[in-house]
Amino acid sequence: MTRKCFFVPEVASDTRTFDLPPRLSRQLEGVLRAKVGESIELLDGRGSAWECLITGIRRGIVSVSLTGKLDRPVSESSLAVTLGIAIARSDTMDLIVRQATEMGVLRLVVFRAARSQYGLRGKPAEKKKDRWSKIAMEAVCQCGRTRVPEMEIFGGLDHFLTSLDGVKCGSEAASCCSPAFGGIARDLSQESAAEHTLKVFALEGESGNALSNLRSETGPDVQHVLAVLGPEGGWEKSERAALIAAGFKPVSLGPRTLRLETAAVALVCSIQILWGDMS
Repeated sequence: MTRKCFFVPEVASDTRTFDLPPRLSRQLEGVLRAKVGESIELLDGRGSAWECLITGIRRGIVSVSLTGKLDRPVSESSLAVTLGIAIARSDTMDLIVRQATEMGVLRLVVFRAARSQYGLRGKPAEKKKDRWSKIAMEAVCQCGRTRVPEMEIFGGLDHFLTSLDGVKCGSEAASCCSPAFGGIARDLSQESAAEHTLKVFALEGESGNALSNLRSETGPDVQHVLAVLGPEGGWEKSERAALIAAGFKPVSLGPRTLRLETAAVALVCSIQILWGDMS
């Protein structure tokens, strides 16, 4: 029987019995009608999972007893994929977040492109980021992952590309990268890791290189991929030039025009087949 899966900021493994956060308690009691004796699964979003038994439900507080740490099968991709997306309408972005999480993406980066119809700043950006994080958490539980993708929102493509400058900084990489790329920057501070990084951006039609051709050029030992998709209206010439100047290679997703959410799945799936865990 599949256990209900939920996220908690931290699970104290040395505490056998504890109360769940109020919001989760209310969900279990009022929405899911949980019962004492029911088994649930808790994730911290950083790779650990625990089995717990509900021991008490009272006035909006659910208490659980820690049964033990779960040894889940390895479901995180060995390939660190960062997916950059030019922001689109809300339903499209929600779908991309869910599907990218299921495909094993490690980081999701959203930015406004020249032809984007939407932009996010300030409180609306934080609210949207919270919403996407919740969607990603649901997808993690559904697909069996244990880590929630990191997320970052940039004001524009230039801001996003500037955040990647640290990749070229050698030992200084960690200090000059955006927080969303901190993990990549730290890894790429070693020259050997930098040699195993691939940066690509998708073009409509067949004007880009085939990903399979890049596989022939790079070999199988790519460790990090930065993959970027433009807006539904396509890239402007200046944006293509900026991406190429930043070291991104243009790639084609075939002769058909794809919707953004379809293109995201096609791109990540192709990457995982060629260099990741779907080979």
